[in-house]
Amino acid sequence: MKTIRFTVAVLGLSLVSLAASSQTTTPALTAYYSVKDALVATDAGKAKTGATTLVDALGKVDPAKLSVTDKKALVTAKSKAAAISKSTDVNAQREQFEALSTSMIALAKATKPAKTYVQFCPMAAEGKGASWLSSTREVRNPYYGDKMLKCGSVKEEI
Repeated sequence: MKTIRFTVAVLGLSLVSLAASSQTTTPALTAYYSVKDALVATDAGKAKTGATTLVDALGKVDPAKLSVTDKKALVTAKSKAAAISKSTDVNAQREQFEALSTSMIALAKATKPAKTYVQFCPMAAEGKGASWLSSTREVRNPYYGDKMLKCGSVKEEI
């Protein structure tokens, strides 16, 4: 009986911890989606504004709840979001967005937020391909905007 109580207590604490982690990344994901949507629309001004919000939101994520690898992803995400927030060149923003997305994907996997999709465009990053997160299954490519709006596919659901 003590074993069952202990197991239930541990599971309960684990769920609370996961919920807390998810809640701390939700504002960051919301800000990330605004950057992504701005790049889809090829709007450097909105991408800049969204990235500023993202830097602030990432600053509120508690690194104590992250693994060493995920802490590195958090640092990279902050750095890339800051670079986007300082640029008015949409092509330069898109270049930074690739590394930002890689880091945000790692953070999303670590914190298990509400349903989010990892999407991939094989043409991005000079043909190497690049991924990004989306709150919907519908592909809207931030790397090419209206030039190749639907280029890509859903690779994973988190």
